[in-house]
Amino acid sequence: MKARTKIIFRAGILLFLTGSVGSSAWPQSTVKIAGHVRAASGEPLVGANVVVEGTGLGAATDRSGYFSIENLFAGEYTLKATFVGYAPAARSGVQVQRDHVTEVNFTLQPLTVSLPEVVVEAPSQDKRVPGAFTTVIGREEIENSAARTVGELLLQVPGVEVLDEGGSGRKRVSIRGSNANQVLVLLDGVPLNDPLLGEVDLNQISLASVAEVRIVKGGAGSRFGNGAVGGVIEIVSGPRLAEERVRLLTHVGSFGAFGLQPSLSGRFDRLKYFFSFERLRETGDFPYSYERLDGLRLQEQRLNADFGSENYFGKMSFGSEDRLFSLQANWYRSERGLPGLVFAWTPFARAEAERQVFIGSYRRRIRSWQAQLQVSRHRNRSEFQNVPAPDAPLRFRTVPAYHTKYEVLSHRGAVQVKGKWLGRHELDFKTEIRRDDFSDRDLLRQTAGAVRETENVTYSTSLHALWSLPASPFFDKVSLTTGLRFDAVVFENRGVRRGDQQWSPGFGVLLTRYTPWLVSLQANWGRSFRSPTFADLFYQDFRVRGNPNLLPEKSLNFEGGVRMGWPLVGWVEIEGAYFRHRVENLIIWELGSFATYRPFNTHALLRGVEFTGSWSLWQERLRLDLNHVILQALDKSGRRTTNNKALPYRPARTTRLQVQLDLGFLYFQFHRRWVGERFVTASNTVRMPSYGVSDLTLRLRRRLGRFEANVKLTIFNVGNTRYEIVERAPLPGRHWRLGLEVTY
Repeated sequence: MKARTKIIFRAGILLFLTGSVGSSAWPQSTVKIAGHVRAASGEPLVGANVVVEGTGLGAATDRSGYFSIENLFAGEYTLKATFVGYAPAARSGVQVQRDHVTEVNFTLQPLTVSLPEVVVEAPSQDKRVPGAFTTVIGREEIENSAARTVGELLLQVPGVEVLDEGGSGRKRVSIRGSNANQVLVLLDGVPLNDPLLGEVDLNQISLASVAEVRIVKGGAGSRFGNGAVGGVIEIVSGPRLAEERVRLLTHVGSFGAFGLQPSLSGRFDRLKYFFSFERLRETGDFPYSYERLDGLRLQEQRLNADFGSENYFGKMSFGSEDRLFSLQANWYRSERGLPGLVFAWTPFARAEAERQVFIGSYRRRIRSWQAQLQVSRHRNRSEFQNVPAPDAPLRFRTVPAYHTKYEVLSHRGAVQVKGKWLGRHELDFKTEIRRDDFSDRDLLRQTAGAVRETENVTYSTSLHALWSLPASPFFDKVSLTTGLRFDAVVFENRGVRRGDQQWSPGFGVLLTRYTPWLVSLQANWGRSFRSPTFADLFYQDFRVRGNPNLLPEKSLNFEGGVRMGWPLVGWVEIEGAYFRHRVENLIIWELGSFATYRPFNTHALLRGVEFTGSWSLWQERLRLDLNHVILQALDKSGRRTTNNKALPYRPARTTRLQVQLDLGFLYFQFHRRWVGERFVTASNTVRMPSYGVSDLTLRLRRRLGRFEANVKLTIFNVGNTRYEIVERAPLPGRHWRLGLEVTY
């Protein structure tokens, strides 16, 4: 009976896979026509359309200008290539044979007549912004990944480290050795950084309503202002706006994981809309082992590591490309346990967070110029409590009882004008004002909190220019960026008033040659700054004192890199970059005189190199990516015990490997990261061991009429590695997540 069951089961699997292959477009066809579309200068035209006239077949070019067209019978055809701003070109008499690929190349000439401007916005796997080294993760990559939050997504980004406190705990980000509060996180231009600590818990930013995530590595003060010392994470919301679609996504997994994500999008005349809802639940409790101070290894259960959240999102826009009004709202609420570190048990500790974001904008476009007004309201509430029962075991009462609550209400207005000047140069002017009102309470004692009421007002004005210079004999494209921003920050707390002012210049150069190989040289220089947070300045509690005399952090940033690409059974690309960030007045907290914990200013030097290689084969169905980062994050305080020592929790070496295979009906992704040793103490006396972790994702896609179903299975920590990112905050071993997505 068991043997018969196995035979029936295997036969069913075989029939299912056979049906999948039979319904997939890829195995039924081979490439019949392929080639490149380039400008007269030799520059590849990314996103150009090539169609076979008289048929419904065509293709768009990739980042190297390459296209391929399948499913053609043998015969003679006419092809037409089009691209915005260029005159179309046609090629007739193209012969297609049964077992031979016909190569057709197009060279398009720029239009010389004046036409109404058409703006085309499309996701790209490789968007480069002169003046910043930028990584862009589009919606397709987000859906292919195993991530459900921004914190999980950034684990795969080179040069980015996610400080994970275990399971569903906080996930904070570090870019090229920066502190978490030195990375500015923006949701559609609205800062999400908590003014109390300056950090963002990326585990509380769901990917359900995210269209794109942009990671700017390195200081970007000339463009983004206060807080962008280490880098910027821009989150663009509202995927599939105006695409008529109903989508339902659900998942289950280890440790009681469950998720439900329905969404709806479409349009009615000039009204476009997108609505989504998400509910996540996870018990989070998982087994782990640790070694006590006396050397005895124990097996325990990670208790109080549960997590639950609800996330509502809506976005609507009305108008045309010339006049567009948009309104969006996001309400998020989460509750989670705070299990604490291994030697500081807090199974009674809880945390609640609530976020409300409202954004309204109006955009007016006249020819090649556009003006935009944006206003926003952001309310952030957090509550923390640890009130163990009087009869709780002593090991659960090592952390003092507390119950605190604080709220930040932020209002922001911004005006931006940008467009083209003299036909090819781009100018971008922006001015904004933001006000943060903070209040906190100690609910255990029913008194004012440790910071009390505080307000912060920030004014800023910036001007950026992208200069497209004439091509030279060595480079097909030469562009320069210049930027200058002024920020004024004013704090008020209990009669104490202080102000910070900062000018942040920036300069960048990008040189590119497209033939016969892709060769790109890029260099950036700039200054950035970060004002102290509310806690840095005004926190007053038992043996914890803020310092209202702290100076703002300032950094001098330099980045330089070279990038090369060439066709080799597909497309090969390699890149090397050097970065150097000198941080003055770095704010750190340490135990000082009279056993009082206080912040003070010091200095630091962050420098390193980043190497990246990728190989796309089989018309990008198979892709391999390899990255290696070498980092030196040094303390420059001048103190005997810490000077020239490595800053804590900065790995000296990090390597990432990713393999992707996309057959249309079947998607496979393997990701592995190796992280080197990290020091825990500023004096470098305690270090954490290196580790390597692998994740595996399989996705099966089937289309049944107007319905599309995706089944995704992810196995995390395939090798069941025991490791920690934050000392004494163990992470789970091998676990899994199974998801089903149905789209109509």
